[in-house]
Amino acid sequence: MTDNEFLIDSNIIIYHLNGDAIATNFLERNLEISAISQITYIEVLSFGYSSAAEESQVDELLKQFTVYDINHDISKQALINRKIKKIKLPDNLIVSTAQVHGLTLVTRNIKDFNHFEVKVINPFALTLDNAKMG
Repeated sequence: MTDNEFLIDSNIIIYHLNGDAIATNFLERNLEISAISQITYIEVLSFGYSSAAEESQVDELLKQFTVYDINHDISKQALINRKIKKIKLPDNLIVSTAQVHGLTLVTRNIKDFNHFEVKVINPFALTLDNAKMG
């Protein structure tokens, strides 16, 4: 297993699934050093897919990532974060996962996470040539 550098937020995977070239490029270049939270896994698979086959393809995509489960350390970090700023619980658990594992959070919603001690990047703010950070 490769050391991970990035925790991919649900919105980046959704953009990729919708055919967005920037999200797809970032994921293709960084798949081996990227992970997702169990929350992202659930959020992405919660969308209504047109068929069981399509849902299965998305599930196979998600299985290519290391998937971090929510554990005691992540729960404690979420409680600390809640005292700093109240955000939606799924977002809090995702940022807490990045914090606990020392990962850079990759999201388009920078503003949701700018109150927390975590490195955050928005691949949409990068040029395609600079999308590989590691």
